[in-house]
Amino acid sequence: MQYKKLSSGKTIIEFHNNWLGVETVIVNGQTVSKQTSFLGCHHHFNVLEDGHMARYVLTTKMDMNMQVLIDLKRNGKNVYEDEVIPYSSKPNKPINKFKKKGILKVKEYDLEEGIEDLKKALDLDPDDSEIYFYMACAYSILEKSEEGFEAIKSAVANRLTNTEEILNHDMLAYLRMNPAFEGFFKSNFTKYDKKLIQK
Repeated sequence: MQYKKLSSGKTIIEFHNNWLGVETVIVNGQTVSKQTSFLGCHHHFNVLEDGHMARYVLTTKMDMNMQVLIDLKRNGKNVYEDEVIPYSSKPNKPINKFKKKGILKVKEYDLEEGIEDLKKALDLDPDDSEIYFYMACAYSILEKSEEGFEAIKSAVANRLTNTEEILNHDMLAYLRMNPAFEGFFKSNFTKYDKKLIQK
């Protein structure tokens, strides 16, 4: 996760870049642009300021050290240039050490320990879709279908923006083979038939 809060007069612009490369621009609390990018892109949006429309372009880019930078233009004039976006920066949230440990353990197939750390991570940040996603991965490998489906439901409910990962991630293969998965997918990962899971 990368995060930066910028201001242009009374306009507050927040930039989020998640672990899947999805960039989101929020202006005064409203999402105005969302794009997937790994090397940078342009976000165009308009903001009504004191009765006049201002045209903004927020550009993300990478420097030689793979550091993410932001340029912000308002009506063609630079407001910010080469503004650094630190990696693992979040909006006013403490670093969740349990999340990092839990994800690492899941990736190393230390699944039970990984789940325990991820549960502790949820106590600190119950709205983090990435935590639920990796819990689903662990449950899938352990062949615990219902727990896995519930974790995916929670990930999507907490704005997991790239649901393609549910369809492609190797660790979720067991859940995708479950008879209940097709209906789960058709519901946009909001409900599933528990009777099918028990078969």
